[in-house]
Amino acid sequence: MVIIHGMGDPTPSFAAPLIDGLSRLLGDDAAAIAFEPCFWSDILQESQNEIWHRLQRAPTPMRLNALRQWVVGTLGDPTGYLSGYEQRGIPVLQSVHQRFAQSLAAVESRLNDPAGAPLVVLAHSLGGVVVTNYLWNLERAAGEVGTGAVSTMHAGAREVARRPIGDSPMQRLETLAGLVTFGCNIPLFLPPTTPYECVRFPRPGLPARLQAAARWLNVYDPYDILGYPLNDLWDEPHGTKIDDVALEVGMPGISMTPLSHTRYWTDDGFQSMVARELRRVLGAARARAPRGD
Repeated sequence: MVIIHGMGDPTPSFAAPLIDGLSRLLGDDAAAIAFEPCFWSDILQESQNEIWHRLQRAPTPMRLNALRQWVVGTLGDPTGYLSGYEQRGIPVLQSVHQRFAQSLAAVESRLNDPAGAPLVVLAHSLGGVVVTNYLWNLERAAGEVGTGAVSTMHAGAREVARRPIGDSPMQRLETLAGLVTFGCNIPLFLPPTTPYECVRFPRPGLPARLQAAARWLNVYDPYDILGYPLNDLWDEPHGTKIDDVALEVGMPGISMTPLSHTRYWTDDGFQSMVARELRRVLGAARARAPRGD
């Protein structure tokens, strides 16, 4: 399982509270899961720190500096990721996607049978955009769908991003059997014209016993202004069904505010929901494979 964060400046251990909670809930089943965080914030953070340092040198005053610094380091992430800007000759989008592929490879290295193991991805906030963009580009690189549909990226970045990435079925998300997006803001990054085309989930090569269990679960707090329902967005869903679940997360007093966006990681209700999804996928993986599967 890969867990990817969204906007902001998390620590490399950002996923530890969620992994600890899931491990407690899963008990002995936790040993069957390779938990792997995908940390990519550092790709953009150095330049954002430099920008903030230069802003602080301005001779004219700024107020609310702590909030301003948060804006530069958080809201600057989607701009840097989707803009097509390069770092040392490599598009930022491609660097973020490569980091995700590396996390998938790290999971593979810990499995006895990576080719037959189902993959589950948990994606918070902008991480949901990263994962679905990665999948969007894989579909087109593999020729599974046409290349004429509108993307969330401008043409130059899109063509670079469509170059094949991933050296194995898992890195190409061919074994993706579970996707959990939470606090997901895909609606903020759709193209400025219709039709809105969804990625295909699950991938066509997923074994039949896992196809039947595959699910895209999208969890959002109704008060989280950066988290949205997703299923009804698409003009062309490609058969993808997204199960939207509204869930208040965080302590009373926080769960009914926009601060809920940061509280999924430690929320008991959310952790229990994810643990049930993992057990369901594990059950399908352990089921006897029918002939030809």
